[in-house]
Amino acid sequence: MVERLIAIRCEILAPDDQKLVDLGKIAKACAIDLGINVPLVIGSPQTSRETESAILLKIPKEIAVLNDEIWRLASRIACFCPEIRVSTQIYSESNPSSIQL
Repeated sequence: MVERLIAIRCEILAPDDQKLVDLGKIAKACAIDLGINVPLVIGSPQTSRETESAILLKIPKEIAVLNDEIWRLASRIACFCPEIRVSTQIYSESNPSSIQL
């Protein structure tokens, strides 16, 4: 049996590669500052470049209910990047529906 890695997925939309890298570094630094011990997997789901930047944190329900710092992560990122949209999506591996905050 293969054990699944539980991680926060951080999907970033950015107008260029440098902005994508910079936002990923900020997200990781914020997670470290908050003491979040869950891996933060950075990615970009886009196929074409967006003109505005955004970060979507996809958090498994299993870690969202156990870790108070998880709830502070989006706010912390937004403080350092007030010009971008930051949102959080809580999902369950066993239930495909999700709640977006």
